[in-house]
Amino acid sequence: MSERTTTGFGNRVTYAGMDTLDGRIRKAVESARGGRIDWSQVYRNYTEAAQHTAYASANKVPLFREARPAPLDRQLRIERLAMALADGTPRDELIEMIDDDVFRRTGIDIRGKSFNNGETFGARIPVSGYMSPEMTLFVLKLMLKGARVVPITEHGEEPVPYGISVVAPFADQALNALQITEGIARLGRQFLTPAQRDRYNDARNAAIAQRNAAADSGSLPAVPPELDPVNEYASFLQNPASLRALVRDSWPRPKQGEDVRDDFAARLEPDLEALNQFAGMAWVGGGGAIGDFGNNTRDWALLEAFIKGGKPVVGICYGSIAIAQAKDSLTGAYLLQGYFATGHGDADNYTENTATMNPDGTYNPSISGAAPINLSDMLKQAIGPEEGGYVMELDRAPMAVISGGAIITGNTVEDGDSTADLLLASRLGGLTGDYFIAGDGRGRVLAKDDPAVARVARVIG
Repeated sequence: MSERTTTGFGNRVTYAGMDTLDGRIRKAVESARGGRIDWSQVYRNYTEAAQHTAYASANKVPLFREARPAPLDRQLRIERLAMALADGTPRDELIEMIDDDVFRRTGIDIRGKSFNNGETFGARIPVSGYMSPEMTLFVLKLMLKGARVVPITEHGEEPVPYGISVVAPFADQALNALQITEGIARLGRQFLTPAQRDRYNDARNAAIAQRNAAADSGSLPAVPPELDPVNEYASFLQNPASLRALVRDSWPRPKQGEDVRDDFAARLEPDLEALNQFAGMAWVGGGGAIGDFGNNTRDWALLEAFIKGGKPVVGICYGSIAIAQAKDSLTGAYLLQGYFATGHGDADNYTENTATMNPDGTYNPSISGAAPINLSDMLKQAIGPEEGGYVMELDRAPMAVISGGAIITGNTVEDGDSTADLLLASRLGGLTGDYFIAGDGRGRVLAKDDPAVARVARVIG
């Protein structure tokens, strides 16, 4: 049977005796006080455990009340800005659009203000798959306001965009909401490097030839759009900086012996000092970020110095994995501890067949097509139970958080745009504290009792 819930999306399915068993489970978890849970005191046998697991799993993720068989166009404002950028709209008009976004979302007026002292920001781009709007809109908003932005990849190689982020439409595979529309995809195509343009045109010509040779082309994929003429965007990713040149060493390994510590510290100190050239750093998402940024000790060293030194850091979508993993080298405390942050929730984390995104099948992070991490759990663990919290509004966009005036996180594909607004409001307009750009397109100061904040449960010992 099923019953309606009083809050959130969807309903709850139950069976006779499930409520009683739910109570026993909660009591067992609470009485363990963070220790080992004795499940034999809860379930009488495997059959009972299997039945409850099936029903509890069915209730775990919030669902829409009705199925959404067709993609939903949420009429996001980023399509308007992306198309204006792709069309070559005059600079003054683009800056006016950016200033309007920042004011509407944060209440901070940055009209007439810009970076004019040579401020440079770094953008870590995953080589093995980035989502184009997470990079393009973030980078261009900063550049139009006077900043210099340097793309950084692991070895200085050209990063590869997901095919679905440069050919519209693409709908989120959990929510079935449009994320890549034609303006967004077109802007992403303009950032293709010359070599990538050649590969794109080869694939396009092959699709045209396949259609011309087919007796019935109705079932064949659509032909990718023709590329716009080359503009200045095409050179942005052509020669990225190398992370391994900026931070020369990863952490020492046991096999190197204790004598290596002096040399490691002596090399890392000037590397980190040289990174003072950057006013801030962003980590762009896409499934490739999981492999490129996960357990990357060079990123961790950079992040530790930036956060402790008061420089802003930005995690966009899966790019937040770098921030979620970074710790204080002395104590092991997470650097995100006590802050607010957002990222993919349980309802829209990549699961089966959602992380294999390139149409040609060239990118596949795991055999199931599932992302090998649960970003929301990583963020919650890093934030901890005492202060701050994990921020989420299901099926809403944009969704971005600034916490402590310097740690900025964006939830998903649309939030390269909104994280840029928070960074601009902070650096040019003095926005401080904890602030949330919510799914209604507006913003608000964050507090621990905000309805969008899910705090980590803590059992009192």
